[in-house]
Amino acid sequence: MGGSGEVAEANLGFLFNNMISASGEKHRRLRMVGNKVFMPKYIEKFRPNVEAVVKERMDFALSGALFDLVEDFSAQITVAMICAILGVPRSDMNTIRGWAAILGENSGASTWIPELDPKLVAQGRNTGIAMGNYFTDLLAERSKNPREDDILSAFLQVEVDGEKLSHEEVLSMAMLLLLAGNETTTNLITNIIRLFDAFPAQLHALRQNLELTNDVVEEALRMRSSIRNVDRYALKDVKIGGVTIPKGGLVVVWLSAANRDPAVFENPDEFLVTRSKQNRHIAFGQGMHMCLGAPLARMEAQLAIRAILESGAMVELVGPPEIGPNGNFDIVTKQMVRFRTLP
Repeated sequence: MGGSGEVAEANLGFLFNNMISASGEKHRRLRMVGNKVFMPKYIEKFRPNVEAVVKERMDFALSGALFDLVEDFSAQITVAMICAILGVPRSDMNTIRGWAAILGENSGASTWIPELDPKLVAQGRNTGIAMGNYFTDLLAERSKNPREDDILSAFLQVEVDGEKLSHEEVLSMAMLLLLAGNETTTNLITNIIRLFDAFPAQLHALRQNLELTNDVVEEALRMRSSIRNVDRYALKDVKIGGVTIPKGGLVVVWLSAANRDPAVFENPDEFLVTRSKQNRHIAFGQGMHMCLGAPLARMEAQLAIRAILESGAMVELVGPPEIGPNGNFDIVTKQMVRFRTLP
């Protein structure tokens, strides 16, 4: 979180010492824990929760009122779900959403901030400390009173190679799930709806065949992946495309560029709901760092978009979007909309 060195320390990088930034043996161990706990069959248990929240938000949206697509619809679905998975009260949703939004602004700061912004640093540190204290108290309670189907309880109990995670590792995993399972999926749902507005013919085709709903989520992941890039550090000198990257050199890998590679995707700048099996996007990464929460993100987006389509509602974007300041994310912070039911 926040890159390396001074920026990472300012953004409480020690709290985010998780499997995203880990490599080697540490990554293997943390990933094995994640794989044991965050399995697709575990995620599937939360489908009724997702369906209930989506119905609640659709009832609100179909009232005809003008509302913010980001905070009043998309974020309400994703934050409710991450609260359910982490076993935290829904009454804390607004607080958690606020933390995620602030820390999301700092994510990967070393790649886009030339020097520290004292205000951003203070905001990030205060938020990180508040989050750390909140989850420390929560973990203490779960240690005494573990719950069934509670991911924090599972993280506290699961073992890899005969060892349990340390308190710091469990804390970091909890923070990772809260942030990674919140901002990115919120933007995915929001961006799908914005793509419908930009490509009305594709929306019409989708309404004629709702079985393409899952495919349209994959196409949105390709076209408007929430995470635009990831940082990597070269482990040794390596030559790519005639350029030598020195050992320890920072490499910024642009997923959004790879997802529009004309050598891989035909008509890469077109949003096509029928792209289907040719859609080999890397919005969730690849290999050992493949996103652990991909099944949950897909489920939430698929159910939300299917509900909109089945309702027959047309979504009218009212005014331009407000775009987030973090260049690493395809973030819309506000988009006023109105859902209109077709006669």
